[in-house]
Amino acid sequence: MTFRKVDIIFVVLALLVVGGVALLPSPRDRNPKVPVNSDHQAVTVEKDCLTCHVLMGSRPLPAQHPKRQDCLHCHARAQS
Repeated sequence: MTFRKVDIIFVVLALLVVGGVALLPSPRDRNPKVPVNSDHQAVTVEKDCLTCHVLMGSRPLPAQHPKRQDCLHCHARAQS
């Protein structure tokens, strides 16, 4: 099997696209980190976040925040 010049160009372009997509920042990189304080370090399960981060809680989520309950999927723990 021989490769033509157009085949090699296609493979190179495909690798560049895949590499470019892999280098894009993930949402986890752009979201704020979980603060390093005693309240947040005590949280072990994501549903514990909802004790403060609900509509009537001490720190409600913004209106545009997604209605998800897997907080640590997007918000990484900050390094202490």
